[in-house]
Amino acid sequence: MSQSEQATTIREIAALAGVSGGTVSRVMNEKPGVGPETRARIKALIAEHDFHGDATARQLSRGRSDSLGIVFPLQVSEVVMHPVYPELLGAISDAAQDAGYDVILFTTNASRGVEHVLDSVKRKRVDGLILPAASSDDPLIAQVESTGTPTVLIGHRQRARRITWVDCTHDEALYAMTTSLLLAGRRALTLFNGPKRISAYDLRAQGFWRAIREFGDPAVRANEKVFDMGFVGGVEATETLLREVPATDAIVCSADITAAGVLDALARSGFAVPGDIAVTGFDDIDFASHSTPTLSTVRMPLHETGATAVSLLLEMLGGGLTTPEPRILETTLVERESTGSVTP
Repeated sequence: MSQSEQATTIREIAALAGVSGGTVSRVMNEKPGVGPETRARIKALIAEHDFHGDATARQLSRGRSDSLGIVFPLQVSEVVMHPVYPELLGAISDAAQDAGYDVILFTTNASRGVEHVLDSVKRKRVDGLILPAASSDDPLIAQVESTGTPTVLIGHRQRARRITWVDCTHDEALYAMTTSLLLAGRRALTLFNGPKRISAYDLRAQGFWRAIREFGDPAVRANEKVFDMGFVGGVEATETLLREVPATDAIVCSADITAAGVLDALARSGFAVPGDIAVTGFDDIDFASHSTPTLSTVRMPLHETGATAVSLLLEMLGGGLTTPEPRILETTLVERESTGSVTP
């Protein structure tokens, strides 16, 4: 083979350099054992022939795929339509790709289970996993732990398990929001919350009830209704609440989409917001700043959360993070018309 011809295999590059294929492979994978002059000659030939080799083979030889897996326990349609997950998924993907990693999206449900995720881990199709929506009863958490796969959870604080996670101040946010309502004179408050198996909802309830306790006014009446967060759920829960607790003057929602249902039900029932009943949400989706009235809510640091999760996972893969580490990021209280005040 003449040097003017295009080399398309490691063997051909090796023939031109007068070395073995293994020596070329070591240079391409930045491994030691090759002298500086030989290394420089091989690199020059690789550049001259614009040779990239078989990326998959190189990755497998290093035991790495240069891919990160993101696992949602949902259908793809549910991920896409969720009010928060698309932005979080985008933040994770951007951070991973900036670091030179591809992203593989896995979705699981009760019928499919988690076998295909675990199989991908065993086959080294992914180097690590990010779980943005794991609940405390998600079987994948324990199974991933048992494989030793570098893993980062998002939005689920692990107290007993030894696993790295990223979360935000759900509890402090609801504490501040509820306290603000109490200071504004609200005395009959109801929390519309999601299932407590989801850490975020558990934490939001803790913040709500801590504010009630610490305010210490015996005239305050508070209760909590737990159901799957959504527009229809918000409508139905509001209609029931108005019958059961007609004196209600504040509804604190653990999701903006639920607050949208609350606002709809109150408007159709003739209640003024915030004159009769104040309403708050959580997430600060686009709807919150365009609703009538605009919705007081909590903004989560979604971009920072995704970037932090990737950063922690890459530290684990690089050996720089050898013990599980928790990260708690700050939320932002956004007060708008639905509570009678507007954040500048």
